[in-house]
Amino acid sequence: MSSPHPTTTAAGHTGGPADAPAAGGFLATPRDVVVAALALIVAQLAFRGWALSGSWYRFDDANFMSKLMSDGLSADLLFNGFAGHLMPAAFALTSYNFGLDPYTWAYPAVELLVLQAIANLGALVFLCSAFGKRRGILPPLALFLFSSISLPAFLSWGPGITQLPFLAAIFWGSWAHLNYLRTRRFRWALLAMLITLAAIAFGEKAMLLFWPYAVLALGWFATGDILTRLRTITGRYLPGVLLYGFVSVGSVIAYLTLGAGSSKASGSSDANGFALVAQRFLLESWAPGVVGGPLRWKWIEGNSAGWAEPGAVVSVLAVGVLALLTFELARTRSIALRAWWLVGGILVIDIALITAIRAGGVGADIALAYRYLTDTIAVTAMALALATLPLRGAVETLTPTRTSPFLDNPRRVAVATAIVAALGLFSSYSYAQSWHDDDNTRRYIDTVRGDLADVEEPLPMADGPVPQWMVWGASYPYNQVSRVLRPLSDKMAFPEASTDNLYLVDKDGHIRPALVDPERRSVGAVDPTPSLDKCSMRVRQTPLEVGLDGGVDGAGWWIRIAYVAADKDAGRMRVTAGDHSYDVEVAPGFRSLYVRTGEGRFDTISFQSLTPGSKPCLGGIEVGSLVPFGDPISGPVEDG
Repeated sequence: MSSPHPTTTAAGHTGGPADAPAAGGFLATPRDVVVAALALIVAQLAFRGWALSGSWYRFDDANFMSKLMSDGLSADLLFNGFAGHLMPAAFALTSYNFGLDPYTWAYPAVELLVLQAIANLGALVFLCSAFGKRRGILPPLALFLFSSISLPAFLSWGPGITQLPFLAAIFWGSWAHLNYLRTRRFRWALLAMLITLAAIAFGEKAMLLFWPYAVLALGWFATGDILTRLRTITGRYLPGVLLYGFVSVGSVIAYLTLGAGSSKASGSSDANGFALVAQRFLLESWAPGVVGGPLRWKWIEGNSAGWAEPGAVVSVLAVGVLALLTFELARTRSIALRAWWLVGGILVIDIALITAIRAGGVGADIALAYRYLTDTIAVTAMALALATLPLRGAVETLTPTRTSPFLDNPRRVAVATAIVAALGLFSSYSYAQSWHDDDNTRRYIDTVRGDLADVEEPLPMADGPVPQWMVWGASYPYNQVSRVLRPLSDKMAFPEASTDNLYLVDKDGHIRPALVDPERRSVGAVDPTPSLDKCSMRVRQTPLEVGLDGGVDGAGWWIRIAYVAADKDAGRMRVTAGDHSYDVEVAPGFRSLYVRTGEGRFDTISFQSLTPGSKPCLGGIEVGSLVPFGDPISGPVEDG
């Protein structure tokens, strides 16, 4: 936090030596402070490098894979959004990685680590520029580096590639913005907007950057009531206000026009829903995460990430610690609580977004998922610095009003910082360890690849959804095996009809023979074991209608047709189920023909020979869903 600070003049200059890092002893020089800060950054990057080394693509990442590898990097994908998000730069980089090798994790892992390093250096540059190279910048830096709040998004490519650029832009954009506020040189405003637009290109949520820009300007670079401050900022920084206004309004319009329509959100917009999300978000997620929690995580089957589970004791202690810190700041520092507007605004916006977009499908517990809180730790660290240190060059800035037995005792602050950092590191380690152990997506795809390793010709496969924990059904058709596993298309074919052999991918990723589990069967004179000598249902060039013992409605069912054909019957046959017809090859011998149904309802199936002289004999007909049977094509699977 900080040592006592002298009163700051209107120009923002401090009087006396207290603005130096320290008068002597621990971290006595600016160089010592920078070295300590860099050591913290290196330690955090080393830990996160370990965490990434055991990670892999997960959940939303499979959505990325499926969408990109099915449709390619099109203008529609870049500029019309996907699942409510507009993130052209994220899709472009993902497409580049997949073009190198879609199943190599090293490329995204290195990119995520580089983005984290850029964010870390941005935090250090901002803190040094804003407050000087003093030991008071180390607690907010350590809070940002070691809190577990930003870890879940960091470990997963989809959330990471959209949110890490936002984290970096919070610091680098605010650094450029502060330089503009101090110097009024337009080039700094232009740089701030270029950084902002770069972050928005990776994810539309970076539009929230305009909140810290506004709070810094109104709170520290103007005086008077809010209307007076607005007039001051508008008059003093008119070119920047116009530029910021153009970029912010233009970004909102672009998102609403291009990206918002792609959302399949399920929100909870009533006041009760907002209150429940706020309770989870503030008391069970954010507050514990700020002081080193949550310490425990809850892993739910079918969910791709752990949720915070701090428990009542940790939650109460976390809120109590933050309340005591706030009281001490208000008691001993002028305008310290003004900094809470910075984090408070982001918290309210994030809660509103979760309530409106996500809570309806999962409930208020979605606020326990830290991937939705990633940005809060950056603004919380920034607010902590603004609440404890004088902002250099500001018109109004913090001054001590009385001595604090905690804030003005460097040793106590250092101990508190070390405890919070250690707890945050423990929470992060326990999350990363569970994340490594729960790597179902990699096991699934590795199993598929292992089963297909010796396949030389594409296998006829039945398409269908991958497990829900991999891609939700709401993402149809991008949850289908044929799309998620598109890089393996040279070894898998997905026909609408196949003779004798049909395979599917089971829930564990093994390739197994498929069997129709019948819901409907043929009725009438059809012989379940057809014979060439005696046939009660022979297919000719005149259409033949075969009834079922009930109606079939909807696509995705499979029909198994048993038939026998002599050598002279080889040719083509048309099978019609409802509005859909399939021209299939008739092969000599006893055969099983598998046909996938289309949309619509039907209770009869029509057969017609398309080859003169070809008269295959039908046996039993079954309609139902496919189930796996037998061993995987790679061999028996040992239990355990």
